[in-house]
Amino acid sequence: MTTDQVKFEDIGAGQFRIEGRLDFDNVVQALNTSQHLFAELHAIQLDLSGVGSIDSAGLALLIEWVSRARRSKCHLSFRNVPKQALALARISDVEKLLPLGS
Repeated sequence: MTTDQVKFEDIGAGQFRIEGRLDFDNVVQALNTSQHLFAELHAIQLDLSGVGSIDSAGLALLIEWVSRARRSKCHLSFRNVPKQALALARISDVEKLLPLGS
């Protein structure tokens, strides 16, 4: 396991700033952490400005968060999505699945 773990900074009111890499080595840890943090929330805003890099596993994590939010009737949005993630989403034809905020 890598030492560069994903960090969630709780800004309050369902807002979190994510820092680190969203990649194959870190997505399981990020998903496990997020399950506890997001469990009781009805609206979540994720600021991805602290994400240094993202690969296809990271993109899959974003889509998994969207799926879980929809199932639990939670409003989810992303802010400051890295260009790398947007390019991967566009290439994979899943860009419309990502709820992008301002």
